[in-house]
Amino acid sequence: MSITKNMLNKFGLIICSIMLLAACQSKGAGTSSPEKGDGKYSQGVTDNSIKIGNWATQSGTGALYGPIAKGVDAYLQHVNEQGGINGRKFEFVTYDEEYQPSRAVSIAKKLVEEDKVFAVVGNDCTSCVKAALPQFKKSGIPVVGMSSGSDIFVNPVIPNVFGLLTNYGVEARIFVNYALDDIKAKKIAIVYQNDDFGKSGYLAAIDELKKRGVKAVAEIPYNTTDVDYSSAALKMKKANPDVVLSFSITKPTAAIKKELYKVGVNVPFIVTGVSGGDNELFNLAGEAWQNVYSSSWLNLIGEEDEKTKEYVEVLKKYYPNVNPSGPAQWGWAEAEVLVEGIKRAGDDLTWENVIKQMETMDNWNDGLAFNVTYTPDNHYGSTSVFIIKDKDGQMAKYSDVITYEVGK
Repeated sequence: MSITKNMLNKFGLIICSIMLLAACQSKGAGTSSPEKGDGKYSQGVTDNSIKIGNWATQSGTGALYGPIAKGVDAYLQHVNEQGGINGRKFEFVTYDEEYQPSRAVSIAKKLVEEDKVFAVVGNDCTSCVKAALPQFKKSGIPVVGMSSGSDIFVNPVIPNVFGLLTNYGVEARIFVNYALDDIKAKKIAIVYQNDDFGKSGYLAAIDELKKRGVKAVAEIPYNTTDVDYSSAALKMKKANPDVVLSFSITKPTAAIKKELYKVGVNVPFIVTGVSGGDNELFNLAGEAWQNVYSSSWLNLIGEEDEKTKEYVEVLKKYYPNVNPSGPAQWGWAEAEVLVEGIKRAGDDLTWENVIKQMETMDNWNDGLAFNVTYTPDNHYGSTSVFIIKDKDGQMAKYSDVITYEVGK
C-alpha cells in the first residue's frame, strides 16, 4: 500500500492531537486543588507545619472581640512549645475584618486561595461568617468553632462547618425557661440587635415564650450604628417588665444597661454569653452592671480548675495585657477543639479525614469547653451552659450545668 501526502498530513494531525492531550493531562496532574494540596495532604500542610487561618475584629463596633485571635494564637504557640502535633508546628494567619461582612468575604477568599490555610478557626461576627459561608462551603475547608452561635451554621448540618460557642437559639430557650421557672418572671421584655446575630436569640426566645403561653411585653430592636439608647430605655420603662432579655454585643449592652439604670429599670437583666461573660462590662457599664445574669459554656476565670489556670498563665506569657475572661478564652477553647480533631487525624491530614475525626468527639471534656460532641447529624458542639451572675465585681457561677436537648 502506498502512503499518499494526504495520509501523512492526517497522520501528523493525529500525532499532534495525542501529544497536545498528553501535555494537558500532564499539566493537570501537576497542579493541586485545595483538597489535595501538593501531595498526600490537603493544602496548608507540610511534613513539619500546619497553617491555620482566622479573622477577628480589631477595630470598629466589635473591637472587643479582637482577643479571640490572641487566644487562638496563644494556644497554638503553647502546642508548638510542646513539640506540636505529630512533629508539625502550627503557623497562624489572622486578619481584622472590622465587623464588616464585605471585608470578611474578601478575607475568606484570601485565606483559602492565597494563604492556602488548612483550616479556619474562631472567626467572629455572625453576619461576617454568614457572608463568607458560600466561599467556605464551596472550598470544603474545615471551619471550626466560629465565635458565633447562630443557627444558620449548624441547622441543618453543613459538613465542613462545626459550631462550639453556645447556639444563640439554644441559649435563648434556656434563658426563657430560667426566667419563668427560677426567677418566677411574669412579664418578660426583649431588646435585641437588629441583625442575624440578635435575631437568632430573639426569634428563639419568642418561640419558647409562645410554647410556655407567654407574650413578651416589649420587643425592642437596635442597630449596630446606634449611639443613643435613651428612647429604648423609656420604652422599656413603660412596658414595666420584671425581666429583660438582651441579645446584644458588648458595647451596646453596656450602653443599654446604663440607660435602663438611669430610668430606674433595674430588674434582672439576662444577656447572651458573648457579652455577659466578659468582665470588661463592669468597667464599661459601671454601677449599672448589677442584677445581671448570663451564661457560660466555659469554666470561669478564678475557679480552682487546672485547665483554666494553665490557660491564664500561658495567655499572660504571650499577651500580658489581654483580659483572660471572655473572647480570648473563646479563642483558646476553639483552638483546642480544632487541634483535637487534627490530632485524631494522625498523618492522614486531609480535610475529609479531619472532618470525619471531628465527628468522633463524644462529650469531650479535655479542654476549657465541656460536653463537646459532634456527629454527622450534629455539629452544635455543646448545648450545655451554666448561669452566671454578677458578684463582687465579676461574673460568678450561679447554677449547675443546664443542657438543652436540641429537637426535643
